[in-house]
Amino acid sequence: MTLCLWSRAKVVLGIIPRAHSLPTFSSGTRQFFAWGGLSDEAKEQKFVLLRSINSTPEKVYNVVSEVSEYQNFIPYCMESFVNRRDPINDKPIEAGLRVGFRQYDEKFLCEVECVKQDSQYKVVTNSISHNLFHLLYGEWTIKPHPRRRSSTQVELLLRFKFKSKLYNSVSSMFAKSVTELVMKAFERRVFELQRASLMQDMDKRNTTKN
Repeated sequence: MTLCLWSRAKVVLGIIPRAHSLPTFSSGTRQFFAWGGLSDEAKEQKFVLLRSINSTPEKVYNVVSEVSEYQNFIPYCMESFVNRRDPINDKPIEAGLRVGFRQYDEKFLCEVECVKQDSQYKVVTNSISHNLFHLLYGEWTIKPHPRRRSSTQVELLLRFKFKSKLYNSVSSMFAKSVTELVMKAFERRVFELQRASLMQDMDKRNTTKN
């Protein structure tokens, strides 16, 4: 979920690691768009990031789809929660993040769709809270790597349009770095869970031998 992602999500999904460099004039807990005015005229922006991860698609999908765990590994994510789950597969269908950095604090609520088609997985997030964005959409495509056995090819598509003229004008400067930061966090999470699983298996084997 970009990071909501940065979902997105995430989603990713809406994380601005250097927000303190942007001037604001409100007091107390501040919102990201406190300066710059609102605009419906700004164009929607799109960013796509591709990665190869040395893990199975199912393991990567489980990390991306479980939004409730984001608070444990996504930078600047202070809280992650799931309001509703699919009664069939137990995956989130409505979830959110609380993102904070220094004096800034924003909460995002998203509709989530988790789909498995053969060996390919998709996690789609679409913001339903619009304090900061006119549009915030994240889409993860997770599938077997075409050339590397036991590896996964991951594509993260982020579409967004800020309400603030200021953030629309500067977002291209940080969109790539923020998306890469979130992707690296997911990669680390996948590796950490794999390592923990291997250690548990080793402990079980050692216990059985003894």
